[in-house]
Amino acid sequence: MSEPRYSVTRRIGPVSAMHAILGLPEGHECRNMHGHNLYVEVTVGAGELTGPGFVVDFNDLAPLEEYLRSWSRLESLNSLFQGQDPTVERLAEHIAAWYGRHIAPGANGKLVAVTVHENETCSATFRPAPQAVPR
Repeated sequence: MSEPRYSVTRRIGPVSAMHAILGLPEGHECRNMHGHNLYVEVTVGAGELTGPGFVVDFNDLAPLEEYLRSWSRLESLNSLFQGQDPTVERLAEHIAAWYGRHIAPGANGKLVAVTVHENETCSATFRPAPQAVPR
């Protein structure tokens, strides 16, 4: 697998959402339902530029922003996961999978990484399995 020669990152947020990490011990502050103003960074890479010189047209990522903003209408992010806690690590992986189903088929480039920022000092990054970089 070759590394992409170009990459771009789109930062989306804040995305207001609630969750509880039920797998934590009693008394842990994150075990209770609480909210975050999340920021999500999606990095897309390509071996060559297309169109007027893009890795990906940022407008092609609009459906992802709409999806993320819909999270504020959920009772909690726990509803996205059946039997698993919605940690920022799992949220990053979930976003990558959503991107793969809804954006990747029609977009140039490949998803390199998704980073979810829980606050100013804590974040988690998910990198999909390596694949050939589109030319």
